[in-house]
Amino acid sequence: MTGETVSFDKAKADTDKGDSAPRQQSSIMFPNVDLANAVEVAKAVYSRQGLGPCPLDELAAEMNVTMSGNFRLRTSATRMFGFIEKEGNSAVKLTDLGTRLLTPESEADAKSAAFLNVPLYSKIFETYRGKLLPPAKALEREMISLGVVAKQADRARQVFQRSAKEAGFFDSGDDRLVRPRTASSSTSELRDAPSSDQPETAAVDVGQPPSRPPYYGGGGGGSGGDGDYHPFIEGLLRTLPETGKSWSHRDRAKWLTLAANAFDMIYETEEGDLIGIEIKSVKKNGGS
Repeated sequence: MTGETVSFDKAKADTDKGDSAPRQQSSIMFPNVDLANAVEVAKAVYSRQGLGPCPLDELAAEMNVTMSGNFRLRTSATRMFGFIEKEGNSAVKLTDLGTRLLTPESEADAKSAAFLNVPLYSKIFETYRGKLLPPAKALEREMISLGVVAKQADRARQVFQRSAKEAGFFDSGDDRLVRPRTASSSTSELRDAPSSDQPETAAVDVGQPPSRPPYYGGGGGGSGGDGDYHPFIEGLLRTLPETGKSWSHRDRAKWLTLAANAFDMIYETEEGDLIGIEIKSVKKNGGS
């Protein structure tokens, strides 16, 4: 309900209530809802509060749900995947990984990284890397051996399979886990390849804009000084219209506002001011 404040510790206590008899706890972490649900939660955080803290009651209102046990399971899973983090005792905000969901160019990469953030999924991926996955019941027994409580194994497997599909790990078939080929992995492979075996044009089309103007490249703003940018900046640059095309002032203001929010997240500053973008009507003769 909007206006209700809930503590993370209270939410956990409420979720643990139920049967008076003590319940077995899995010794390895895994979510109770799948990756697609976590993506929805992360995007709802951004829709409600952008990159700032989002109170849980406002997040529930944005998602058009109540602050039920299911809501808490979804936010808990979203934290486990690494898209959001706690802000105080009753709010969340996007992490760097969460912001990478916001642009099509980095969304697949973010989902792949999020899948491997889950300890159970990472263990299974390493165990069966390059091998066929076992049948459903055998996979559940594998999960039990890794620390999943037997009564939760069936649900854990189903959520795992849906999450693997959402993250692209089943693109080569549902019987094997293969890390999806994302923009960042393609770039990394090109950098690691011996330059003597590659023609000078081999570095073309590794996720860069096809017609990037010269003034975008070679800047000193990247962490490695090699011309690369933060994935969020890369996404912003790719949304720029081609030179000479029409671009309304309203759309320019939206782009600049998003860029200002990205800069606040990526770069540190000692100033307390915020950047605001507004549209003003100005007569062609220079009057206001």
